[in-house]
Amino acid sequence: MGGIGKTTIAKALFSKLSSQYEGSCFLENVREESEQHLLNKLLSEALEDANHYFGTPIARSTFVMRRLSRKKVLIVLDDVDNLKKLEDLAAKHNFLGPGSRVIVTTRDKHVLSKGVDEIYEVKGLPLHHAIQLFSLNAFDKSYPESGFVMLSKMVVDYANGNPLALKVLGSFLHSRNLQQWNSALRKLTKFPNTEIQNVLRWSYDGLDDDEQKNMFLDIACFFQGEKKETVTRLLDICGFYADIGIRILQDKALITFSDANELHMHDLIQEMGLEIVRQESTKDPGRRSRLWDPEEIYDLLKNDRGSDAVEGIMLDVSQIRVLNLSYESFSRMTSLRFIKFYMGRGRTCNLFLLSGLESLSSKLRYLQ
Repeated sequence: MGGIGKTTIAKALFSKLSSQYEGSCFLENVREESEQHLLNKLLSEALEDANHYFGTPIARSTFVMRRLSRKKVLIVLDDVDNLKKLEDLAAKHNFLGPGSRVIVTTRDKHVLSKGVDEIYEVKGLPLHHAIQLFSLNAFDKSYPESGFVMLSKMVVDYANGNPLALKVLGSFLHSRNLQQWNSALRKLTKFPNTEIQNVLRWSYDGLDDDEQKNMFLDIACFFQGEKKETVTRLLDICGFYADIGIRILQDKALITFSDANELHMHDLIQEMGLEIVRQESTKDPGRRSRLWDPEEIYDLLKNDRGSDAVEGIMLDVSQIRVLNLSYESFSRMTSLRFIKFYMGRGRTCNLFLLSGLESLSSKLRYLQ
């Protein structure tokens, strides 16, 4: 996932190892650069040649490849976003001299499906390292200040091992007092940090089509912690191609599965999905595609504020005040395809349907 430390690790390796090679090149932000520019830079740096004639077709000439094949080089390709670009930049690795190495970082595991010898999946920081990293940015030392220990733990829990989030939030809270910390943490529960969200959103924006994006948003809003078979079935009946879509989301590190085959999404990635939906209409939940907040759903149903934008609703009916639904409560929600009303064990149902329903959306595929 974004911000987990792929580039940081690659830079550390490059700094440590590059002196052992005859030539080296670190190509940063491969996703954003043209292939010709990248190839130009790669060959110029790896061959230690300041001439930039490599921007022409001669870059792939026998002469250039022969020079490359006599050198032991270290090449890092950072943030590769598609298989073709990787093939264009690294397909010539067979021409590299003995002992050469190519290191690739990517958010998409499918990019590494051809010709890669080893794959390392970067995990989040363990708790003690997370506290150290956060404290270094928040307090300029490796442990929290007295009086800030519990609040620091709350931030570390929120970041859930993501180094970028720990650094950004630590820097933001640096030199602020307890009252400001409390205010900032309350705000985070409603409005995620923009800098963190922008980095994470690259993976969402990189999804190929609207179907994949809609599947991601459904999972973020409704299916966290569900069994893979259940999620696949529900997405299939909603008209998605779930098997390939779920695999793509998994390859792009947007979702994972536990040993028990339960679907999980990193808290920050789920928060990013929820924020994407919230931004569809910041002031009117009835104009959003998915609804999950009990207070917002209560207000929408009580005051009949639904619209044809609403596609899915999930509500724990024990989390709202007593509400008697009208027989036409869903009549305006003509795009509804998913409704789930449930109740936690041992809790009280506060939602009642006293007079039936006049109509439900013809697009409805799941009703609980």
